[in-house]
Amino acid sequence: MHFKKHTLALLMALACTPFGASAGTLTANDQTNTISGLDASQMLSKDNGNTWLAYSTENQNNFPGNVVVIVAVKDDMAIKSQAYDPSQSYPTPGTVVRYNGYYWSSQWWVNPGEMPGSNSVWLKGKEVKINTLATFTFTPYTGQAAVDFQNEQKGKVAAQRKVYGYFPEWGVYDAHKNFTPDKIDYTGITHLNYGFAVVKQGVVVTHDTEKGPGLMRELDQRTELAGVTNILSVGGWNNSEEGQFEAATATDAGIETLANSIVSYMMTWGFDGVDIDWEYPDTDAEKTQFTRLIKSLRTKLDAEGVKEDRYYQLSAAVTANHNKIQYINPAETVPLLDSVNVMSYDFHGAFDPITGHNSPLFANSKDADLEFNSASAMAAYSTTWKVPKSKLMMGLAWYGRGWGNVEPTEIVKGLPGLFAPGTATIHGQWDDNGQYTGTNPWYYLKGLVNNGQYTRYWDPESRVPYLYNSATKEFLTYDDPQSIREKVDYINQEGYGGAIVWDLSGDTPEHELGNIVKEIITTPARDPDLKGLFVTLFDNQQRVVINLDASKLSPGNAYRVEVDGQYLFSTEGATAYYSYRYNYGKEVSLRTGNAAYILHPGAKITVKRTQPNPAVIGELIVTEDMLQGNNPVVNDGDVKSLKVIQENNIPYVLVEFAKDKLKSADGSSYIAKVIDDDKKKGNYIFSCDNGSCFYSSVSDKGDTMVVKSDERDISVGETVVVERTSPNPATIAKIVVTADMLK
Repeated sequence: MHFKKHTLALLMALACTPFGASAGTLTANDQTNTISGLDASQMLSKDNGNTWLAYSTENQNNFPGNVVVIVAVKDDMAIKSQAYDPSQSYPTPGTVVRYNGYYWSSQWWVNPGEMPGSNSVWLKGKEVKINTLATFTFTPYTGQAAVDFQNEQKGKVAAQRKVYGYFPEWGVYDAHKNFTPDKIDYTGITHLNYGFAVVKQGVVVTHDTEKGPGLMRELDQRTELAGVTNILSVGGWNNSEEGQFEAATATDAGIETLANSIVSYMMTWGFDGVDIDWEYPDTDAEKTQFTRLIKSLRTKLDAEGVKEDRYYQLSAAVTANHNKIQYINPAETVPLLDSVNVMSYDFHGAFDPITGHNSPLFANSKDADLEFNSASAMAAYSTTWKVPKSKLMMGLAWYGRGWGNVEPTEIVKGLPGLFAPGTATIHGQWDDNGQYTGTNPWYYLKGLVNNGQYTRYWDPESRVPYLYNSATKEFLTYDDPQSIREKVDYINQEGYGGAIVWDLSGDTPEHELGNIVKEIITTPARDPDLKGLFVTLFDNQQRVVINLDASKLSPGNAYRVEVDGQYLFSTEGATAYYSYRYNYGKEVSLRTGNAAYILHPGAKITVKRTQPNPAVIGELIVTEDMLQGNNPVVNDGDVKSLKVIQENNIPYVLVEFAKDKLKSADGSSYIAKVIDDDKKKGNYIFSCDNGSCFYSSVSDKGDTMVVKSDERDISVGETVVVERTSPNPATIAKIVVTADMLK
């Protein structure tokens, strides 16, 4: 039990206003930060009556920190209005304010300082008569109780599956079809990121001084009603391009000033945390500056949180470029962040001379950089940089990009225009005047598909669509319900913490994409006991494999694996039944024999912990590609190259591994195999377990190790696959054998 300095809130009736009928039932509990007796006939104010909010949900019954809460009889006019602020403009006709005891309605645009009654811009209304019931003063926890309470809140944040939806401040204008806060589906997000407050001359300021203040006030109210965490996002692409972050954090004093400014702005506008969108630190100096900023913010947010009975969240929007991850200094910054929001979009666009996918889930074998895609970026963070999967949010794009002057060249058979030269000549719906990036929201692109102007193509390797018009030579890369569905499934199956969406205004009015993404919120997080769950094709056998925390195969622990509710295999203590056990350092891998008798497309594999604390700890839906050994490639740096060569008429497979991965002190396992359409279904080539390789020879090349297979029967047209069994099971390299390789 926690105890505050004051254990009871103060209840004061305003002498000038009589209590209403329900006032006698209102009591406050400063220990729980709640008021009992609240109902839908009442309204609340937490800013001395400047704004009022109808009480409609238990989400509102939470009053942490130092706050004075006024409870009054519900008054629709009071709720609709706000206290007049002479420093603010009122651009929307019909805005209602309270001033000098009366309501006033604006007839047109109101400039700052145009006082109600001073001219005809304001129309005088009826007298303000608010029936106040009670006023309560809440106080924060103190001492160790305050620290304990904050840690409890932090734990709840860590356990939450998350969907961050970005609300663009400029979305309220015509180009985004006036995407106002009332158009957000708050049931589809856990966090709303307000984009953006910007850095100017070393401090944070409001970007849109006309619309911004009203938007922030409205979003504060709407997110509170919905139980959504309201986050202030600072920076953004344009602000970052101006070099504002680099300049502001160039000195320790500058970092202190900026961090104080961010926290003050957050507190002023009622946000629940901060998201730093610095695009992108890419030098050693900026790495240091970014690290110091994050450290300063975490310290200041925690200090404010202790005072306010709050845990203020901190996240960062980070690069998806594997070459730049080092500059956010994950080892030092990630422990301080609640979420690492990977911007896995904008991989390709009209800034490139050739076409490509805006947000590919996996690599296409023709990609110039096989690690430059969403899955590889996420794997690099989790595997190479040891970021906990629960903290990683994968970026989802509700928009697309485009090129003009694209010839229907089929660099990839059946996919005209993909990886062909193109130019920045398409003016998109979201482009500014004079811009030609071809940036369009999903709702607009959907219309292009439906009216037949473009042909939709699907990249079976990257798992994303694109549109191509052979007459106009236009190429549009985007995401649609099919690709978003696959990404959501990938996030859930891999056990990542959730997603970020850029941006909410790109969806259809019916929230077509959002209705898919919201499944993340209700899908249980993968239990930390389970390290991997996958289906593999090996030596003509379809096998189910699970990886468990090695420490969990011990007395008192038991697990069970089922397919469509039927028993497949299990463990009890250190003993595995109807499966084979392999030890890989911190993980244990359990594999079935041939499970083809029970596996089929659509089958559900369920992993259960039967003791202690019985629970479903993982699920996987089987696909035809899994059964055929055709899993997508997730190249996260383990394999540097994959070749097939012929020496003295004998074919060999050469795989160059990153040395620190092949010989990882934590344990590792890799297997190379060959697949064709007829006889060879995952036939064994070689394997490497915990740094030792079998049926192969190994050459040490410094930072890499080249593994050369023994003699193997490999033919033109077959596919050589390299699979990682542990850690983070995945297909990590793939190559189709050509005649030139075997010359």
